[in-house]
Amino acid sequence: MSWTARATWALPAAGAVLVFGIALTALVASAIPAAVCLLAAVVLLHFRHITVTVDETHLRTRFAGPVVRVSIPLAEIERLEFVPDLRPVRYGGWGYRGSLRLLKKAAVVLRRGEGVIFALTGNRRFIITVDDAESLARTVHERITG
Repeated sequence: MSWTARATWALPAAGAVLVFGIALTALVASAIPAAVCLLAAVVLLHFRHITVTVDETHLRTRFAGPVVRVSIPLAEIERLEFVPDLRPVRYGGWGYRGSLRLLKKAAVVLRRGEGVIFALTGNRRFIITVDDAESLARTVHERITG
């Protein structure tokens, strides 16, 4: 049996960008700001959610549709920590940051709040924010401790 969760954040952000573009268009009497803001809103919506799945063998994340996928064998998770108030600025900001292969650390941080920090083999670290992160931490902990 697998555990799945999603974190969605971009709808309010995309709406705010569109409102800003409309207001700016009214101020400068040009359609260019609205077009730029519309493009920015479309890009934001593309990065609207992260899906995290834990099955019997892997922790998998999917961000921005097929663009960013991370698959970590549970056997590579040495320990984990639930963080009730994870702050994006401490981990490089919002979005996908880093690389497990090249930098030995990566984060998928879509908002401030609940998150999980995974310490992996090879001195690597993976950080993720997701709705009900405490349940994610508990599920992974149960799977890796048997």
